[in-house]
Amino acid sequence: MTQRVRGGSLLGRVEEVAARWGVLEQLARASRYGEAYEACLASRVEVSARGKLYAGKAYTSEKRIVLHRELLPAGRESDRDATFLHECAHILADLHYGKSCKHGPLWRATMVMIGELPVVHHDIPYLSRESQASVVWRCVACGELYHFVRKPRRRIQDCRCSVCGEERGVLERVPVG
Repeated sequence: MTQRVRGGSLLGRVEEVAARWGVLEQLARASRYGEAYEACLASRVEVSARGKLYAGKAYTSEKRIVLHRELLPAGRESDRDATFLHECAHILADLHYGKSCKHGPLWRATMVMIGELPVVHHDIPYLSRESQASVVWRCVACGELYHFVRKPRRRIQDCRCSVCGEERGVLERVPVG
């Protein structure tokens, strides 16, 4: 059972969630990080749908991981597990090294230690800009598409295609759906 928190639901602590999803043994490879490992295991795991494009986020200072709810349906376990371990690696590396490691060499080394490829950006079709777009513009000359998750701040008539340029790059709105 999940508990409501902030903009989503609490799944549990990292240790409980990792055990439920079968990745605790993989995460245990980081046990040599000592206190950082224990703090990671005690971190909260939440689910939210507030961010349209992110798969997960780690908040080291709050010892909290937020995963996108679209990762949870059956059949998406590989995306879910990879994202979960990616975010755990952020907390592990940041706490172990005492600084924000971002996607640098220390975070990459942590990912390798837990047996994951240090992939920085996800390639998850159901969390892509194209699948989440509320507005789409197309260049009338070359057909290049511009996907916007939120309403663009600029007017379409003030913009041009980055491929075709000022002269030929007139944009038109494309119906979404």
